Amino acid sequence: MDNDIAQQTVVENDILKLLIEGLRSALAWKVANDSFSRKLSSVRFITQSFQRHLERLMALEEYDGYMVRLKKKAPQLTRAVSDLKQEHETFRTEVRRILHGLEHVSSTDYGTFANLCDELLSLLQDLEEHSNKETDLYHEAQDSGGEG
Repeated sequence: MDNDIAQQTVVENDILKLLIEGLRSALAWKVANDSFSRKLSSVRFITQSFQRHLERLMALEEYDGYMVRLKKKAPQLTRAVSDLKQEHETFRTEVRRILHGLEHVSSTDYGTFANLCDELLSLLQDLEEHSNKETDLYHEAQDSGGEG
């Protein structure tokens, strides 16, 4: 069972990485200020997919994945796991807020759209840092003999 969950987590993380790559490509698309409606449509679409998949992965980590196992097998890491889970809540809130903005921004309001794109890039950076913390915590648990 644990092996199945671990394998699913690997696959889901790989899919999320592809979505992030697609989102970064859409955000990097250079368009003139007065013709960004197609970019808006693409960014909106990929952000919707990213949001759904991110929430799916975080739920897997929290309820079936490493967070539950680490709390049981390495209780000294409970606080660190709780901090990461709180970051999940922040990511959920932020991606929903940004997506709401993308769904409601006018195709003529380039300034607001540009701000939302910047916020999305910042979120992706924060998510990368979060993923590194998760990896470090997992390795710390293995090094301490708590997870294997």
